[in-house]
Amino acid sequence: MLEYIPIPAIIIGSLAYAWWRKAYLTQVMVIANFFIFIYVFVLDNMASPLHNDMINAFTFMPSKFGDPLYIHTIFTSMFMHAHPFHLIGNVLVLYLIGLPLEERIGSKNWGIIYLVTGIAATMLFWLFHMSAYTYLLGASGAIFGIGGALLILYPRDRIPMFLGPIFSMRAPVWAAVGIMFVMETILVAMAVDDGTAHIAHVGGIVCGIFLAPILVRKATLKKKAYLDFDLLRKMALRPEDLQVLEKIENETEPDVRKAWLEFFMKEAARCPKCRRRLGESYAKDGKNPANEKIIECACGQSYDIWK
Repeated sequence: MLEYIPIPAIIIGSLAYAWWRKAYLTQVMVIANFFIFIYVFVLDNMASPLHNDMINAFTFMPSKFGDPLYIHTIFTSMFMHAHPFHLIGNVLVLYLIGLPLEERIGSKNWGIIYLVTGIAATMLFWLFHMSAYTYLLGASGAIFGIGGALLILYPRDRIPMFLGPIFSMRAPVWAAVGIMFVMETILVAMAVDDGTAHIAHVGGIVCGIFLAPILVRKATLKKKAYLDFDLLRKMALRPEDLQVLEKIENETEPDVRKAWLEFFMKEAARCPKCRRRLGESYAKDGKNPANEKIIECACGQSYDIWK
């Protein structure tokens, strides 16, 4: 029985770590997927009967969905992968398109989109294959959901465009995700049975398109007029830091603007007096200086970034 503990422990532990350390969920999900795959892969190469037990216990099978003992698989199946190429392909795409989105909308909204679209993709697959004795596994439904969110929120952003096992130059989101959406829809319409859950991919994208605007409402942040950008510019040493400030100043979505401000204060902002990184003195307590009324540097200097 103890052999079943590592998989839920990795999932719960990863989410707890992301919450505690305020880490990017994209990176945490990538690492969690790798650890779970390694555990299952080791069991498989040991020719252990536990390998099949893990697949049965944590992978979604439509015909078992009505059993309360398997209800958790609509979530845990997103962390299970069939083989190394399945895993690497998924986590590579997840990292390349997930991290830019998380930086713009914040970890909370990103996590909700990832979870809800992943479950929605699984449910759509179930609706089309209710009595099937086939396994559905992998994070691709949630990844397509992230793609759908990008498509509706930031269609002109540029992301790597994947063509089979390789990816080409960076392309606009509307082209990269839009083409994948059309291709997956055509494959569903043709009832192509190639071992890939195309209907789940379509479900993920559609859910992401509808869910993202609800979570990330386009409204001007009330605090925008009160940020002291003259002071913030003095805290920026590098040209790229000034670019981040420009994004903060021009951003109209509250959650996105807050995420960029937290990033700047934690990773880039320097004390104008001593040039120490302001985030250092707060990191040990797991805090972000952007959330403090008065920001204090280790040198004793204090700043109020709000006018």
